[in-house]
Amino acid sequence: MVLESYIREKQSQKGILLMTHIVLGYPSFEESFTIVETMVSAGADLMELQIPFSEPVADGPTILKANQVALENGVNTMACLEFAEEVTDRFNIPFLIMTYFNIVFKFVVSRFAREMARSGLEGAIIADLPPEEA
Repeated sequence: MVLESYIREKQSQKGILLMTHIVLGYPSFEESFTIVETMVSAGADLMELQIPFSEPVADGPTILKANQVALENGVNTMACLEFAEEVTDRFNIPFLIMTYFNIVFKFVVSRFAREMARSGLEGAIIADLPPEEA
């Protein structure tokens, strides 16, 4: 699935698309799966899967709390990418990963890109990466 053509096609059908967001592993991966399933069933056109981060500066207090709980529960980058593979295999909408560059850098950029591709993700939103660095 090519993200740009998917979005253009959906926009021609609906006009406005619904992109939803979830912090992975909050409150658990099992419940995250149920939440994803519910959002897809309710009509989400694409979804942002957030890898929990210790200092999500671009997010408000609710998402900050979800990040903190997920991290306290031991959620890590690889588990999030494995979860992404599970939902991309199961649901027929594009999924994007959302994270901060420190996570990608620590994971190693080339490895992160390979794991994203293997997981079936359509793209990444790196909240703190300036466009000229992307």
